[in-house]
Amino acid sequence: MRKGFSLITAIVVMVLMAGITASVMNISGKVTKETSSQYRKEQSILLAKSYTEFAILAIQGHDMTNNGCLEGVYGVINNIIPGSPANANAGTGYRVNIHLQYIGLPEAIECPSNRVLDSASRSTTPNTSVLIDVSVRYRDIEFVDSKLEARAQEIHYNRRTLQRL
Repeated sequence: MRKGFSLITAIVVMVLMAGITASVMNISGKVTKETSSQYRKEQSILLAKSYTEFAILAIQGHDMTNNGCLEGVYGVINNIIPGSPANANAGTGYRVNIHLQYIGLPEAIECPSNRVLDSASRSTTPNTSVLIDVSVRYRDIEFVDSKLEARAQEIHYNRRTLQRL
C-alpha cells in the first residue's frame, strides 16, 4: 500500500513540474518577443532621426543656385540597412525612404513641380524651408515551426521635419 502511494505522488509531482516548466517557457518566449519588438521599434526611430539629420546636412552642402534643388539625398532614397532588399523582406533589415519638398523656393532655382510644396510662395527673396519626410519600414520577426520568419505585414514609422534653410 505504501509503495503504490509513493508512485502516485511522484507522478503527480512530475506532472505539476512539467506544467510549471511549460508556463515558464511560454512567459519567457512572450517576454523575449516583446523585447525584440521594442528594440526594432526604437531602432527605426533612431534611424529616422539619423537620416533626417543626414538629409539636412546634404541639403545644406548642396549648391542650389547652380545645380537646382536637391531631389535625392545621395543614395539614401530606398536604402536598405543593412544589406539588400532580401534582408528587409526577411525581417532583418530596414527600408528607409526620404522625400523632400521645398516651401518658399526662390524663382531662380530650378526644381521639379512635384518637389515644390507651395509654388505661390516662390519669390525673389531666399526664404526657403524644406519639408523632410523619412519613412522607415521593417518586418517584425517571429518563430514559426522552430524557424525565425518575417511576418507578412510591414511596420511603418514616419518622421516629418520642417527645416528652414
